[in-house]
Amino acid sequence: MLEATAAQWDTRLTINLCAGFLLGQAVGRHMRDNAVRGRMVFMTSLHAYAPRDLAHYSASKAGLTMLMKELARALGPHGIRVNALAPGSIPGGGSVVDMSTMERMIPLGRTGTPEDIAEMAVARLCDRFSAYVTRTTVAVDGGMALYNWLPSRT
Repeated sequence: MLEATAAQWDTRLTINLCAGFLLGQAVGRHMRDNAVRGRMVFMTSLHAYAPRDLAHYSASKAGLTMLMKELARALGPHGIRVNALAPGSIPGGGSVVDMSTMERMIPLGRTGTPEDIAEMAVARLCDRFSAYVTRTTVAVDGGMALYNWLPSRT
């Protein structure tokens, strides 16, 4: 938190929050104006719910989570559902923690796969499984949010 620069802050908010706002607004307007009863799924993060020593990233994902809720409220009357996923540890996702250590900290005993995330996204997009679900974030994390998965900096 104390080492992040203003440039890092601006970059992360632009990538994670401003892009979500601009895309969500444009797609939402298009769907509303063309009577498209559709759905949106945002990728947020477990970082949106607990500090993890990445203030700029955590703040951007927390903002994206609230943006998802605002869009769900604005678009719901038009038959448009808006939800989010909060992936856990997916190898290749940029984690700085050793994966074997990470796996021992995850209640399900493994890191996630891109397929785990994709299957939940399909479930959120599909009326069969989520026709009455909007403004929710589903943690697809094997239970890792039950613990602070980052090492202490003491």
